[in-house]
Amino acid sequence: MNTRSEVRQPRSRARLFRRTSAVGAVAALAVLALAVPPALAAPPATTVVASGLDNPRGITVGADGRVYVAEAGTGEAGSGRVTVIAHGTTRTLVGGLPSAMAAEGDVTGPTNVAVSPQGKLVGLVGAGPQMLDSRFDSLLRLQPGAAKSLADVQAFVDDHPDTTDLDQPANPTDSNAYGVAWVDANHYLVADAANNTLLMVGPAGSVRRLAKFPNQVVSTAGVPDFPVPFVPAEAVPTSVTIGPDGYAYVGELKGFPFTPGTSRVWRVSLNAHDVTCDAAATGGQCSVYLDGLTAVTGLDFGPDGSLYVVSFAKHGLLAFFGAGVTDGALYRVTGGVTTELAPGELTLPGDVAVAPNGTVYLTNQSVFSGGGQVVTVAQ
Repeated sequence: MNTRSEVRQPRSRARLFRRTSAVGAVAALAVLALAVPPALAAPPATTVVASGLDNPRGITVGADGRVYVAEAGTGEAGSGRVTVIAHGTTRTLVGGLPSAMAAEGDVTGPTNVAVSPQGKLVGLVGAGPQMLDSRFDSLLRLQPGAAKSLADVQAFVDDHPDTTDLDQPANPTDSNAYGVAWVDANHYLVADAANNTLLMVGPAGSVRRLAKFPNQVVSTAGVPDFPVPFVPAEAVPTSVTIGPDGYAYVGELKGFPFTPGTSRVWRVSLNAHDVTCDAAATGGQCSVYLDGLTAVTGLDFGPDGSLYVVSFAKHGLLAFFGAGVTDGALYRVTGGVTTELAPGELTLPGDVAVAPNGTVYLTNQSVFSGGGQVVTVAQ
C-alpha cells in the first residue's frame, strides 16, 4: 500500500510508515510490559519465526508449506527482496529488488507475493520512481535469484486515470500496486491502492479492470478542529484473495480522514468487467461482504473457509500518526462471527497467510527497517 509505502497516500491517502514515532511507541510499550508481574501474564498467542526483516509487507504460503515474504527494503536502491522461510531457516530467494524512500519518510518496494499450487511465484512492487527502476509498480515473475517483468501497472493506469480522484493537488494517474492473488497459470489479480481498482493481469502482460471501488462519505469527528462534519474518502484497496466460492475478496484501508470502522471487504466476480462497485448491492458482480472494519491491509481464507482479516492500525491511522498508537489486530470471521486473535500482541501488522495445515502466519512490525517479523498466531 505505501500506506501507501504501504499505500502511498498523498494527503488524502494513508502514509502508514512513520517509523520514528512507531519505534518510540513500541519502546514505551516495552517499558510498560516490564512493569507487569510475570505471574500475571497470559501465555502469548504469537510465536516469532523470523525477525530482523526490512519492512515486511505481503506474505503467502505454498502448498509445500514454504512461507514467502515481500520485504520493501530499507529505502536504499536494490534493498527490496523476497524471503523464503522453510525448515526453520530464513533466506533471501530474490534480492536486488526496487526500494525507495518517499518524501514523507516511508519505504516503498516489494509489497506482496503470490504462489501457484505448482510453486510458481510472482512478486508485486509498489509505487516508486520508474525513472530510477522500471520495476516499480509492476508484477514480476520470480525465480531463485531472478525477477522478470510480467506487467506494468503504472502504464495501465496512465491510460486509465481515476476520474474520482480526491487528491489535492489532483493526481488521477497515481498508482500503487499493493495486493496480489494467483488465479491460474496465466492470470493474477492486483489490488491498486492508489487507483482504487481491482485489476486482472493476463498473458503477455495484458491488464484489464475488473472493478472500481467507490469513494465513501465518512465522519471527520476524529479530526481535531476539522471544518466540516463529513467528507468523501477514497477506498484504498490493499489486499485481495480468492475465496472458497471462486470470488475475489478485496480489503480496503480507507483514505483520509481514515475514520475507524469504515473499511470494507468486497466480494467481486472474476468475470466482472469494469464494474463500479455499489455498497448498496446485495449480490451481482461486486458487493460488500463485510464492513465495520478499520485499516485493512491483509486477507486470506483458511482451509476451513474462515476469513482472516488484518487491521494495520486497530484504532485508526490518526491514532497512529498523532499519538503513536501502534496496536494492530487480526480477526477470524467464521459463520458470521468475528473473533479477534492475539489481542494486544500485534504491532502494525501487514498481511496474513494461512497454510494448508491451518497454521496462521502474519507479517508483524511491518513498517520497521531491521525490526520486521513473521509470527505464527495460535487460535
